[in-house]
Amino acid sequence: MKTGYSIKTWKMRLFCPEKQMIKTTEALYREAVAFYYVLLKEREELCAENLLTIQGHLEKLTVSGRDGREPKYIPPGGKLPVYFRRSAMNKAAMAVKTAASAESFPEKIDANITFFKGMYKDLTDTSVVLKLWNGKKWIWVLCGLTGRPFPKEAAILSPTLVHEEKWLMFHVPVKQENSDARAAKERMQEGARVCSVRFTNTDSFAVCTVLDEGSRQLAVKNCRGGNAYRHHCRALLKKVEASRAFTDKDNVSQPNRKYYMHLKHLNEHYAHQVSKEIMDFCKENQTGILVLPEYDEDFSRISMYRSGNYSPLHLSIRIRNYLKYKAWAEGILVLELRADGTEKQCSICGATGKKQGSVFICQNGHQVNRFLNGARNLGRKCQESFRKNNKPS
Repeated sequence: MKTGYSIKTWKMRLFCPEKQMIKTTEALYREAVAFYYVLLKEREELCAENLLTIQGHLEKLTVSGRDGREPKYIPPGGKLPVYFRRSAMNKAAMAVKTAASAESFPEKIDANITFFKGMYKDLTDTSVVLKLWNGKKWIWVLCGLTGRPFPKEAAILSPTLVHEEKWLMFHVPVKQENSDARAAKERMQEGARVCSVRFTNTDSFAVCTVLDEGSRQLAVKNCRGGNAYRHHCRALLKKVEASRAFTDKDNVSQPNRKYYMHLKHLNEHYAHQVSKEIMDFCKENQTGILVLPEYDEDFSRISMYRSGNYSPLHLSIRIRNYLKYKAWAEGILVLELRADGTEKQCSICGATGKKQGSVFICQNGHQVNRFLNGARNLGRKCQESFRKNNKPS
């Protein structure tokens, strides 16, 4: 079976005994990035080249050659460690490429330091040794890490040091092989099971159903918690409103920041929880394809506006994004399919009908939960589209 890979970011908390050296190293890194950024801005013809080619041009300009070539420009700090300067070069090159495509070059860029191999070693679940600058020389410093353990048999890529509030975080990209990288057409031809999802604005974040090759329903999942999520959000928003009388005149850029950060974390928690429930349901039922509804842009905008910013339906945007990368990591393919007509047709007999509250009633008298009805029809619509495409002409 064809395999692929996925890259996820492990967020670890970093504890460094030499905090001043962290600041000094970050300051030098920002200076180096700004230095290479200015050089590249003056050479816009390099923007079309790949990162490795850009790196080679910059090294010819700033590093002494074995043939006795003298550098035309001297980087901050003089002679920088090879992997330190290459990290700064890559960061500057990506910034210039982005600015060139947007046709707008900012005066300066603020870059987090990325440690290439050679600037860190002995990375484990609990510690890492970093090469830091104390203003005079480079020193290896042992730092502690806390967070979830790295997966076994995964490749660890270059980590980045990130400041989050008062914490130092170590963002570590982890590359894992997934078990199945087949295309949708190949999966359908081999009889893959389909899980289709219908997002709601009720206590159910999502209603999911699994269909076999013959479009028969095998299992149903109801991801609840929408009312609890809505309640927590409203409680936080009330605190924000109540405190405005005391914080509006505060000379700070973001009054009530702690409440808004709480809301952000609440959104992330519920989105991860619901997406995990859906993924566990897919794995339990050996699903090969996950189908998500896609709507007309105007309809989506109006629906989101009516549901409100902190509603189960609005959170479906984040849930959808989480599902895409989580599913691929598990070898499950995500398809987005227009949901037009899936709510007006009976999933039992195919007759038209109408909704009454949370129930769909068709002309033949069949009654079914309207969200489950929509999920079934979405899954069958997906299967039918592949059957039509595979018919001999």
